[in-house]
Amino acid sequence: MLVIGGTALIAATYGLARFGYGLFLPQFTDSFGLSPTVAGAIQAGSFLSYCLAAVAASSASGRPRLVVAWAGATAGIGALGVAASTHTVVFALSMIVAGAGAGFATPGLVRLVERNVTAERQENAQTIVNSGTGVGLVAAGALVFLTAGQWRAGWVAIATITAAAALATLRADRRSDRARHPARRTLLRFGELTPLARPLLAAALAGASSAAIWTFGRSVMTDSAGGETYSVLAWMVLGGFGVLGATAGRIVQTWSLRVAWTLTTAAMSVATLTLGLMPGSPVVAYTSVAVFGAGYIAMSGVLIVWAVRSLPDRAAEGTVALFIALAVGQAAGSLVFGALLGATSAAAAFAVAGTVGLLAVAPAVFRRRSEIVSA
Repeated sequence: MLVIGGTALIAATYGLARFGYGLFLPQFTDSFGLSPTVAGAIQAGSFLSYCLAAVAASSASGRPRLVVAWAGATAGIGALGVAASTHTVVFALSMIVAGAGAGFATPGLVRLVERNVTAERQENAQTIVNSGTGVGLVAAGALVFLTAGQWRAGWVAIATITAAAALATLRADRRSDRARHPARRTLLRFGELTPLARPLLAAALAGASSAAIWTFGRSVMTDSAGGETYSVLAWMVLGGFGVLGATAGRIVQTWSLRVAWTLTTAAMSVATLTLGLMPGSPVVAYTSVAVFGAGYIAMSGVLIVWAVRSLPDRAAEGTVALFIALAVGQAAGSLVFGALLGATSAAAAFAVAGTVGLLAVAPAVFRRRSEIVSA
């Protein structure tokens, strides 16, 4: 039950409260008159709030139930703020608060899985929970259709779903924080990050690349004359195939961490480039978002395994560090690609994004022999 509840919480905090911004962006733009640059800046703020939340979660990782409660509270309150917003500043601040929920969710859930799931099942359990983002994206697309353009009602629903998922996760946890996790130092010191040097760089580059689709993918498809239904269905396809990211753990176990990272990151990058070139072609665009969804969710699952194998005694803290790097890259990418879209074209901006993603493969491929064997 914990895996189910955790998957639902990731679906709510990531797929709905965080990445739902890109799905609802055309409606937000109509309501608040957002330019691509401003839209990118708001998304960047959301990614940065994710980072701050992840750092705060690390300092309290000995109390994962509290961290999970924070995840539900920030994502839920932020979503309600978005629903009630009548001014751009209030809307932006609410979106930033909502983005923090995901920053709390991952560290808390990594710790809960560690203490509730047997060691031999943990890698698969972690990647299954992580794949909840795809489920959330499908749900977000369904909300767009169900609310018939009334985006405020959709964000009230997001707040409700988030609260329910957080409560379900807490009920499924069988152990108390105090009994299982005595007080200890939880934040990684700078010197302790050495084993994570390569994955940190890889995560930042992959995150920057992914920002093009997460922030502007649906808007680009809508503007290409595809229309509302066309782009929303594409988002649901992205989420549906993102569920395949649950296989990340098995990919690593079957081949190697290096192969898994290369396959997932390269697939995501090529899909980004292709979507930018032909956003109005249904076959090409839908195939691109499907590949991106599967590639991105699996890639983030590989990051969890990478953290576990690099710092087995500090897996939760290592995961937080890598996901912060991913989010910092996404924040930078949102700003850069928003500016590029305003100054050039979707094809040019997405081509740059795809190239950055391909560069993210290098830290995994060009490694010392000892690192390759251990991975």
